[in-house]
Formats: sequence, structure tokens, C-alpha cells
Amino acid sequence: MPATPTPPKFGDIPVTSKPEVVIILVEAADPRNIGAVARAMSNLATSDLRLVNTSKFDHVVAKGVACWGHEVITNARRFDDLKEAVADCHEVVGFASDSANHRVPQLLLPEWTAQVNKAPNTRVALVFGSEENGLRREHFPLCQYLVRIPSAGANPSYNLAQSVLLALYGIRSGAANYVGASQPEWPISSQLEPLTEMVLEIASDVGFLNENSPEHIKDLLINLTRRGRINKRELTILTGLAGMVRKKIKPAPPNTDKPQ
Repeated sequence: MPATPTPPKFGDIPVTSKPEVVIILVEAADPRNIGAVARAMSNLATSDLRLVNTSKFDHVVAKGVACWGHEVITNARRFDDLKEAVADCHEVVGFASDSANHRVPQLLLPEWTAQVNKAPNTRVALVFGSEENGLRREHFPLCQYLVRIPSAGANPSYNLAQSVLLALYGIRSGAANYVGASQPEWPISSQLEPLTEMVLEIASDVGFLNENSPEHIKDLLINLTRRGRINKRELTILTGLAGMVRKKIKPAPPNTDKPQ
């Protein structure tokens, strides 16, 4: 006989909580931390765990810490790089305690959770770096925002599972910020990629990006093409415009197959 469903209790979070949240761990190493993250995810109705550039780890140890989060670890997917891991996500947010000196906009956790896109069918990726080094600078441009979880200045770093737990609780405890079913259709990260590539190519062709350009200028252009709150229709228009500019700057080579 199938198990009798457990009746909901006061304070239970709906399994179908929106938005759909993806947790991405970049270069995580300790199986106990991965297990603790899986437990936090299970606590807060989140099941999609993605591991980027993570070496093999002891699943038995991880599951020993995960409590009811075994399935999160079993179903975790592996990716070789962050771009691939976030390709199907509408919003990508990196968590870093020391990102204030970089050009990607930084928000405090309450500021971000107050404005996160909670529309139906929206997939939000929360990206966390390794236990030792955190999220690295090369990953910042792929994030629309970098978020810091407020802390005492004398000890600014939370451990991995604490960070995931606080971020998820911030999302799940907030009320939805939309009314009705009609919402713009937001592009996912991979759909923004052609616009990013065209902007970088145009910037290079006109000499805005060159061998003497500071590296952060390229990073900023990448981030700008991903951070704007544009819907799919607007993205199509901007991509078409960038494509026409690129053709004007770099016309197609003449067809040499035509008879003279």
C-alpha cells in the first residue's frame, strides 16, 4: 500500500514554491559540506543541485550529513564550467563576501531577495564558490548580481551550507512580488549569449576593446548584456540591431564564385 501522505503542518513550505531555484557549487571539495548543502536545500523545497568542476567525493559521507536530502545528492548534475551550468537559468546570482571592488553590481541579501524575479516558470541560479577561495573573479561577469550576506566585519565569511540556507530562506520567506498570471517571458542565460558575443565583437572591431584595454572593461560588457531586465521580445530586437551593426562594420566577403 502506498504511504499515507503526511498532512501539512503550520509553517510548512509548499513543495511547489516559486521561483524554481538552482543551487550551483563551484569547485566544492568537502563531502560533508555538500551533504549539509543538500540538507538545507531539502529543508527549503529545493532539489536541483549542480556541481561545477568538482572532483569525485565520498557520497556515503555526504549522504550521512544530508539527513532527508539524499535524493538531492543522488540527482546532482556535474558540469565542466559555469556557463554550461547556468545556460537554462533566467537569473544568475553569485554569492561573494569580498566583491565590493569589482564592477559587477553588489547587493546585500535583503536587497536582492526583495527584488528577485518570482514569476511562475522562472529559474534562478544561486552560485557559490569553493570553501577555501569562494567565487572567483572570472565567474563574476556571468552573474547579474553579486550578493553579500550581512555579517560582522571581524568574521565576514559564512560556511557553505550556512550561505545556502540563508539565501534560500530569504527567497522562500518573502511574498511573491507579482500579481496575476501574465508575466514577461524572460530569456535564459544561453539565449543571452549571442547578444554578448556580438557586443564583444563590435567593441573589438571598432577598437573599443584592444590589447591595451583593461580586463575589467570586457567583464563589464559581458555583465551589462546579461543584467538588463529585458524580455525575449526585447532581446530579439537588440540582437537584431547588434547583428546589423556588425554587418555594417564587417561586411561579408565578396562572392568569388561568380563568373567574371
